[in-house]
Amino acid sequence: MSFDFHVHIARLPHAEELSQKLIARGYQAVIVACEKWEWDAVENLLSIWKENATPCFGIHPMIASAEKENFPFLLQKLTALLEKYPQAFVGECGLDKRYPGYKPGEIQEEIFQRQAELALHFQRPLMIHSVGDTRRILKILEKLGFGENSPPIILHRFTGDAEIVQRALKFNALFSLHRDSFRKTSTREALPLIPEERIRFETDAC
Repeated sequence: MSFDFHVHIARLPHAEELSQKLIARGYQAVIVACEKWEWDAVENLLSIWKENATPCFGIHPMIASAEKENFPFLLQKLTALLEKYPQAFVGECGLDKRYPGYKPGEIQEEIFQRQAELALHFQRPLMIHSVGDTRRILKILEKLGFGENSPPIILHRFTGDAEIVQRALKFNALFSLHRDSFRKTSTREALPLIPEERIRFETDAC
């Protein structure tokens, strides 16, 4: 049996046929959807996956600026999805310096905070996307009240250093490793600091 902790199955070619083949091979996954069209597609696929998948619904920082005016509607829809699927994670969400609205106080941060608040409200794991400043993300979570007794945060496609590992463990963190996690020397050196039960593996296929 394989467990993929982060896959965008709806973005892959022939998603329904592929899903059936993966399930036949004992594949299980956290299926991530981080914009509205993908939410709808994953909802359709869940009838195939059933107990083999955990859905994860969120708003990705790459679309935060473009969806600024539409955000109240998206937040309402996201809240409804989390109510409908009590097993669902929140995310992926976070900050990404490659896209507009990244600076402190801008739209990426606002959208991330609102999703983090939903994770606290519903007591759901929070799938975090971070490109640029994981330390700022942890600071935001601390201000919101995340800690050892809060729902786990998941550092998706983890590429942090030893300091990030030590700080994130205080937030009940899980570390989802991708092949990129083994490229930087600082990350490779940090991996032994992660307790084995806190490690997950992902393809991030999309």
